[in-house]
Amino acid sequence: MDRRNFFKIVSTASTGVLTGACGKKLDRYVPLLVAEREIVPGEEVWRPAACGECGAGCGVIVRVMEAERVVERQGDPVRERIATIKKIEGNPLDPVSGGRLCARGQAALQGLYNPDRLRGPLRRVGPKGKAEFAPTSWAEAIAVAAEKLEHVRAKDPSRILFLTGPQAGTRALTIARFLEALGAPPAVTFEISDFPIERKAADLVFGWKGLPVYDLANARYVLGVGADFLGGWASPVFYARQFGHFRQGRADLRGRLTQAESRMSITAQAADLWIPLPPGTEVLFTAAIAHLLLREKLARGPNGVPQQVVQAFEAFDVTRAVRACGVEERRLLRLARELGESERPLVMAGASVVQTNSLESVITAHYLNLLLGNVGKPGGVLPPAPEPIGGRPGFANALALLERTQFVFLDGANPAYTWPASTGVAQKLERVETLVSFAPFLDDSGAYADLLLPDHHMLEATAAIVPAVAPVAAVTLATQFVEPLYETRATEQVLTELAKKMELTFEPATPKNVLASALTEGQTWEEAVRQGGVWAAAGGVEAEQPKPRKTGTRRGEGPTAPALELSAPSFFGDTSQFPYYFHPYPSLQFGDGRAANLPWMQELPDPVSSAMWGLPVEIDPQNAARLGIRTGDLVRVESAHGRLEAPAYVHPAAIPGVISMAIGDGHRHFGRYASNRGANPLSILAPVWEKSTGALALGATRVRITRLASGRLIQFSVSDREQGPWGYR
Repeated sequence: MDRRNFFKIVSTASTGVLTGACGKKLDRYVPLLVAEREIVPGEEVWRPAACGECGAGCGVIVRVMEAERVVERQGDPVRERIATIKKIEGNPLDPVSGGRLCARGQAALQGLYNPDRLRGPLRRVGPKGKAEFAPTSWAEAIAVAAEKLEHVRAKDPSRILFLTGPQAGTRALTIARFLEALGAPPAVTFEISDFPIERKAADLVFGWKGLPVYDLANARYVLGVGADFLGGWASPVFYARQFGHFRQGRADLRGRLTQAESRMSITAQAADLWIPLPPGTEVLFTAAIAHLLLREKLARGPNGVPQQVVQAFEAFDVTRAVRACGVEERRLLRLARELGESERPLVMAGASVVQTNSLESVITAHYLNLLLGNVGKPGGVLPPAPEPIGGRPGFANALALLERTQFVFLDGANPAYTWPASTGVAQKLERVETLVSFAPFLDDSGAYADLLLPDHHMLEATAAIVPAVAPVAAVTLATQFVEPLYETRATEQVLTELAKKMELTFEPATPKNVLASALTEGQTWEEAVRQGGVWAAAGGVEAEQPKPRKTGTRRGEGPTAPALELSAPSFFGDTSQFPYYFHPYPSLQFGDGRAANLPWMQELPDPVSSAMWGLPVEIDPQNAARLGIRTGDLVRVESAHGRLEAPAYVHPAAIPGVISMAIGDGHRHFGRYASNRGANPLSILAPVWEKSTGALALGATRVRITRLASGRLIQFSVSDREQGPWGYR
């Protein structure tokens, strides 16, 4: 769809329409109220918006249509004409979504209309962690928060901690300005959805700030290593679009994908060949491919790789990889030849499940791309697009910070769920003097809050967000075109009111004032809002692309790229007591758990087990048969730090000795659809971190599994229910 036709769609819904346009005070509480002339029976109006279900930053358009609802006025039921959002689709002009959208984005409607949304500010009236709250006014809540914040600021502002999500944009920039005005430390993110391993590796090898862009669409042969890019990694919609072109978008050319991973993920299922790797052996697998490229003289760019790295690859013992990975040398040689002989080869590396040596694995893969000579070229690895809006929070292991903090803000972070119980996160949150949560729902961490100051839903908000991965410099815009459903307030507004109460000099970031300089000559703000964003390809946000880091090897040559390290992974737990690797992974439905309160996502069949309303534990057929476990049986998974109970799924393609489980269930507090449903695999993990970034090593815990009783797994697919007692097809 071109811009002209897109503007025709949204022209009847221009930004000039004000919320609550009826002008009657009596109607202010009516949700999504627009001018009556805008509601034509049977006709639809599309408006651009932004998806906030994950950090990908997809641009969307929403369909608004006429509806009716019954409200009560002066004790009598009254039928009210309203406008409702009926559908969400990808914005066809957006360089990330390209008119497509994932299931979680489609289900954002249920976040807007969710019956468990907080209606207004709440104050704690019971013990911390018990989720006992009472309504309060915004004026009282702001006054209490300002008083407690000023008390901590006067003594030691370094004891103020702002935990937030990883997304850059006006929200992040506003938070950064607010903390600067307080004299407090910058905001930090400590979420598994920030991809700190990939960011660090790109910085060390190339000097790039941000996530690299893999030009999958223009590649011809792709070797994926550890990155489930069609599942929950980085930007699923963007890479799914790229994959479609890679497979079918070129006449007489079908790209070939080989996926090396420790689980048959969605990407592995879509691959031409899946190489099952034991957890933590990705670095040895990649080093073996590099060695064979050099041995077979198929490396095209060895001069771009530091000499000591080339020497390490040449000296690498392939038999070490053969023993550790369980892959025959002849197969490794065939993969190396296919990769080296391809016209446009690409290695897509990541850490969907972080191991203690994941950084080394991704660094090794970047060196492999340098050997292939594809960095900065079509079909290769491209630098991150410049971020037109600053303020992206830095990643840090926040455990030590939480120990000494007196005042905590939570925005887009849920540490009580995403941090293992072994870290003592519950006790740490209890000891915090004041905790303020901006979550629109009462979640696991909100149960420990002193004040709940609910934010608007993204479909009610005004914001500019920077996509995590984009082919060009891009900003997705959302402007408020509907009346907020409840008495919620934008977090930016709350921070502004706090600053005013404390007499701080502070100016929040708004999309219009931040992006005014990014508009090109002749481009208006209204045009940017109508199209739903500002993109370099559309004539805005011009910036110079960053250059790859020079890989000097002698003193005085400039920044030196990191040396090649091929260390073995570390696992916590005695092998005799805990014989299995535990492999928790972000689920397609719930991501890191934040979409578990959406019933559509609970009803969405799991891509592997087809399970609904509950996530199972995946086990291989051989060990299942030995332990007497059948699909649907209730099992207990135990580590040295905890236990969980869940139904089993005997996965025909599971790697023997690896117990996998999707992340998303097991919330204690998250509304009627998610609370006390299933188990949280993160809760039993050992407190093991990747040493360089501080990222939680999701795959570094050993477990044992025990059958408890016969049970029932709700499955959608008939074939799964009929495949046999141990899952054989």
